[in-house]
Amino acid sequence: MKPAVPSLPDRLSALDAAFLDLETSRAPLHVGWTLRFSGQPPSLSALRLHVDSRLGRMPRFRRRVVLPALSLGDPHWADDAGFDVARHVHSLRLNAPGGRVELRALTEVLLATPLDLQRPLWRLNLITGVEGGFALVGQAHHALVDGLAAVEVATLLLDVKGSAEPAERSGWTPAAAPTAAAALSAALRARAGGAAAIGAALRGGPVAPGGVVRGLARSASSAPQAFSAVAALTSPTTRTALECSATHERRVAFASAPLEDLREASHRHGATINDLLLTAATVAVSAALRRRGELPPAVRALVPASTRGADEDGSATGNRISFLAVDLPVAEPDLARVLQIVCARTAARKRSGDARAADSLLRAADALPSAGRRQVARAAARAARFSVIVSNIPGPQVALELLGRQMTGAWPAVPLIDGHALTIGALSYDGRLFAGVYADAELVPDAADVARDLERAFDALLTLERAAATPWRVRARLRRDAVRSAG
Repeated sequence: MKPAVPSLPDRLSALDAAFLDLETSRAPLHVGWTLRFSGQPPSLSALRLHVDSRLGRMPRFRRRVVLPALSLGDPHWADDAGFDVARHVHSLRLNAPGGRVELRALTEVLLATPLDLQRPLWRLNLITGVEGGFALVGQAHHALVDGLAAVEVATLLLDVKGSAEPAERSGWTPAAAPTAAAALSAALRARAGGAAAIGAALRGGPVAPGGVVRGLARSASSAPQAFSAVAALTSPTTRTALECSATHERRVAFASAPLEDLREASHRHGATINDLLLTAATVAVSAALRRRGELPPAVRALVPASTRGADEDGSATGNRISFLAVDLPVAEPDLARVLQIVCARTAARKRSGDARAADSLLRAADALPSAGRRQVARAAARAARFSVIVSNIPGPQVALELLGRQMTGAWPAVPLIDGHALTIGALSYDGRLFAGVYADAELVPDAADVARDLERAFDALLTLERAAATPWRVRARLRRDAVRSAG
């Protein structure tokens, strides 16, 4: 038998690697999801065969992270020579009656279990005994996928009705790991690319690979967007009981709302679906803080924003996200006013270009060696000031199937960064918005109450009438319309 040919280095980006660097025993950084299906569950062997037949579309799902010796190079993905789909796809049965409470309890245990860093960083559990069907509870490390990529991966495993192809064994053969020389060469090329990114992002022109520090210094006075993005994430804000970690154990809870009704409400108020989600999150977080005897004027939400281009999909995996900081007015009692404030603040953050600037800075981090990136990532996590992560992921608006069984619900679990106790993730799918609450079990045992408050807020937003325009707004609109007509 001929020896396997070494593969080319498939290195982790600075952002991918940061999610490994920031992982702690209290905060395993995997993205999770709970999918519900109607019908009889497939057999475990049928599910494993199905998953194995699709892995050719997701090469990194057969690869593990390799850390170079003596830090000569960057962390990279290499084929797992001992890969076996049976190590990653398992089956568990719920205790009777198999309702929502039992499913939630099992999901909490599964999503609190860290992934094995010596293996490909994902796991899938088939849950049987579920009333009315079955479920899949999955995990993939944030170093492997971002939120949008996780959706793309899920859709690779699922099919539009009637479009499924017969599953066949893949016949995959692992490639040999990249040579140390190749890994080091790839790292040096990434340094040069990161240096160029610094120049493009911060000063509008290229920076020579050896001039990274000088380029940063020259650019400081001409990079208002980049420093605005950093300031928005690090500026002082009121600390809350949610900015803490106590345990790796988790609480999960589920909420949902009709998507078309939310769209109608968003159009009525000149808002977006994301604005409505942030408004509902404001109401739910406000209630949670009141239960803890706190009521600051505002809390900061960290809002992930995809930076994938129109020609990119998530099947390539990896992270292409940036972050926005939005202060939520939790002390405001009037829902209409909360929505107005949220809309104004998200619009301001979008106009500022913070997401693009932060994305450029994250790309520029590739100019740093691994040890330097690790220190920067940890320092940045300590410096960031926020109480909650709120993530909104657009999903497919057609019904999907797994082996002929229709998916009826899909709830994401956004990971907790150490020092934080609550995340809210939402996914739109087939006419509904599904929201998953993910929380530190000791600090937020009332996650189910947070989910109920989310649903109540969604219900209230659906019936909220548009506020009457003030006289000065009416006059401004008339003047604007007159100018447009004259033009």
